[in-house]
Amino acid sequence: MRLRRAPGVSAFTWRALVELILVGAVCGVLGVHIVLRRLAYTADMLSHVMLPGAVVATLAGADLRLGAAAAVAAAGGATVRRATHGKTSQATITGVIVSGSLAVGAVLASASDGFRVDLAAALVGSPLTVTASDITVFAAIGLVVLVTLAVLAKELTFAAFDPVGLRALGCPARWLDALVLILLGAVVVAAVPAVGSMLPLALLAGPAGAALLWARRLVPAMVLAALLGAAAGAGGLALSLTYRLATGATVALVCGLIFLVACGFAAARRAG
Repeated sequence: MRLRRAPGVSAFTWRALVELILVGAVCGVLGVHIVLRRLAYTADMLSHVMLPGAVVATLAGADLRLGAAAAVAAAGGATVRRATHGKTSQATITGVIVSGSLAVGAVLASASDGFRVDLAAALVGSPLTVTASDITVFAAIGLVVLVTLAVLAKELTFAAFDPVGLRALGCPARWLDALVLILLGAVVVAAVPAVGSMLPLALLAGPAGAALLWARRLVPAMVLAALLGAAAGAGGLALSLTYRLATGATVALVCGLIFLVACGFAAARRAG
C-alpha cells in the first residue's frame, strides 16, 4: 500500500518524514538492547568506521552504503575476534579503530579533488534528499531486525542480564553477541542517507536510555523507545524546517533533550 502525502507537503519533505520515523523507531527498539548490553561505545565505533568506506565508495562513484557496509563488516569482525581471542582490551581496540577510521576518512577526503556534497552527507546525513529506494531498503532491514529481536527476545534478555547463567545453560552466548553486532551494523549502514556516520548513536542511545528510565519491563521499554525515536525523528525534522537548521543534527539534539528530560523526571521521582 502506497503512503499518500498530506496536501501542501512536498515530496522530499514527506520522504524525509517517513525515513526519519522509521529510523527513529527501529533504532529505539534496537537501542534498548544496545544500552542493556553496554554496547553504546561499540555502536559509536561502528558509526565512525563507516566514514572511510563511504569516502572510498563516493570517490569510486558507488553507493555510500556499499562502502560503509564493507567497513563496518571489517571493523566488527576485527573487534569480535580480538576481544575474544586477544589480550588487548575491548576499549583499547575500539578507541584505536575509531580514531584510525576518522583519520583515514579525512586523509582520503583531503586527497580528492574536492570535498563533495555526498561526503558531507556521509558525515551528518541528508534526510531531505532520501529517495523512495532508501526508504524501502531501511524498511526491509528494519523489519528483519524487529522480527529477529522478537523471535530471540528471551535469549537476548537473558544474555543481557545474566550472560554467565546463559552460558551455563549451554546457550551460544557468543553467537548472540555476534548477532546483535550484525543487527547493529545493518541498521547504522541503512541509516546513512538519513543520519550519516556521526549521528546514529544519538538515535540508538537517547530514546532507549529514556525509555529504560521510565519503563520497568523490557517490552514496554522497547515500545516506548520506538515511540520516542519516531517522535525525535518527526520533531527534529519539523524544527529543522522551521528554523532552517541541519536536519540530522537537529534530530540528534532532540534525542539528547528527550534523555535529559527523562533523567530529570527520574531524579524527581527518586527525590519524591
